[in-house]
Amino acid sequence: MAVTVREIIHWLDSYYPPHWAEDWDQVGLQLGDPGQSVRRLGVALEASPRAVQWAVEQSIQLLLCHHPVFFQPISRLRYDREPGRTVRELIRGDMALWVAHTNLDAAPEGVSTALARRLGLTRLQPLEEKIRDLCKLVVFVPAGYEERLQEALKLPGIGEIGAYRYCTFSTRGEGRFTPETGARPFQGSAGQETRAAETRLEVQVSQARAEELLQRLRFAHPYEEMAYDLYPLQNRSPGVGIGRLGMYDPPRSWEHFIQFLREATEAPVIQVSGKIPERIERVAVCGGSGRSLIPAALSARAQVFVTGEIGYHPSVEYSGADLALVSIGHYVSEKWILPVLGQQVAETAAARGWDVEVLVHLEQGDPTCRYF
Repeated sequence: MAVTVREIIHWLDSYYPPHWAEDWDQVGLQLGDPGQSVRRLGVALEASPRAVQWAVEQSIQLLLCHHPVFFQPISRLRYDREPGRTVRELIRGDMALWVAHTNLDAAPEGVSTALARRLGLTRLQPLEEKIRDLCKLVVFVPAGYEERLQEALKLPGIGEIGAYRYCTFSTRGEGRFTPETGARPFQGSAGQETRAAETRLEVQVSQARAEELLQRLRFAHPYEEMAYDLYPLQNRSPGVGIGRLGMYDPPRSWEHFIQFLREATEAPVIQVSGKIPERIERVAVCGGSGRSLIPAALSARAQVFVTGEIGYHPSVEYSGADLALVSIGHYVSEKWILPVLGQQVAETAAARGWDVEVLVHLEQGDPTCRYF
């Protein structure tokens, strides 16, 4: 089945909602026609000259990136300098550009989670939780159709509470309604009050996924008009937040950890400051620039904090803390989200019957720098 940029973005925005992004960030469709047909989709960390050349050679129609091309307002776009050069190549290639930046950082299976899994960490949790976008969806189901609706609820991320998924609550009751003339009631007749044994079915869902779930429930529900309630919650969204804290069980030695870190991330150079622990059990990670999360790593009693870059002044400021600050490079700390995102899109395309091929631009090591 043919698919458009708009349809793919609608799904992407449900998994990586724009409101998860920081206020200063620029995410979403940055270039292109929402109605354009997509046959080949590319995933890259950013629309760098190298990545765009690859995308053009691969005849990509939609390029998904982590880093935005447009951060600040632009008053002129010259083709003899960036970002004009890149934009011209994207336009020449008839290519749309979609970006998920800090919303992809905050996602449960986002940038830092991909890095943490690459390092073999378990029992992952956000370093900094700050998203509250959960809703409670309540739907009223006629007796005997509860399991049919329960099956429709089984989507990734629906009804998640801690390590449990598909969590629901049901109570029995009685529904009353009077169908009007022209209605086609599942039970009862027009103009007559009807009493029906019904079940109140409740489930947690993010605001971004609520409409998708409602569509599935309507398709499975036997009533002509499905009665439901949808209201906001103050609960924190499970797994949504910046950075990740994870565990090694059993603990690892510093020497083993550093060697494994170099091999797992393909980091050409590793910079370390602060106190080096003999044995490592609690590790905090943040893809990209993680200096703002150092206090959170300390509060979480992490022994090591792995990130892309920290900078000189934070390294000096926290040199006396009980925390080893480990910088591995921006690109190598974030690039492991690319195969994850590519696989997620490919699986969704297959499940929905989209006729689209997904390609991932993952470069070895760190192509952004040379080390002498």
